[in-house]
Amino acid sequence: MAEKNLTILVLDDEENILASLKRILESKGYNVVTKNRPEDAINFVRNNVVHIALLDVLMPNMDGITVLNIVKEISGLTQVIMMSAYSTIDRIVSALENGANDFLLKPFDNIDHFLDIINESEKKLLRWQDILSQTGAI
Repeated sequence: MAEKNLTILVLDDEENILASLKRILESKGYNVVTKNRPEDAINFVRNNVVHIALLDVLMPNMDGITVLNIVKEISGLTQVIMMSAYSTIDRIVSALENGANDFLLKPFDNIDHFLDIINESEKKLLRWQDILSQTGAI
C-alpha cells in the first residue's frame, strides 16, 4: 500500500481499540499515532500536524467533546471523527455542533464503512487545503 502522507491520531483508553485501528489504518497507508490519554493527544496536536483525529467520547479525566474543542482550536483543518460505544442523541448532536465531521459507533462491525468515513474525511481535508491554497492562505 502506498504511503498517503497523512497523519491520523487515534485517542482511546482501550488498548485493543488502539492496536486494531492502528493496524487497519496503517495497512491503508496512513501514518497512525495512538494515545490513550487526552492530555497526550492534545500535546501531540499542539506539536505536530494531524490531518484526521479519531476521538473516543468517554475518556477518563477529560471527555472527548472537550478534546474535540481543543483540537479544533489548535488546528481548524483537522478532520475529527468522534467514536463511542455509549452514544446518546445528545452526545452525537454535541459532537457535530462542536465541529466533528462524523460519529462512529463502537464496536466497528463494518470495517468497510469505517474506512469509507476515513476516506470521506480525507477528501474533505484535501478540498479545504485546495481552497486555502487557491486563495494564497497556505
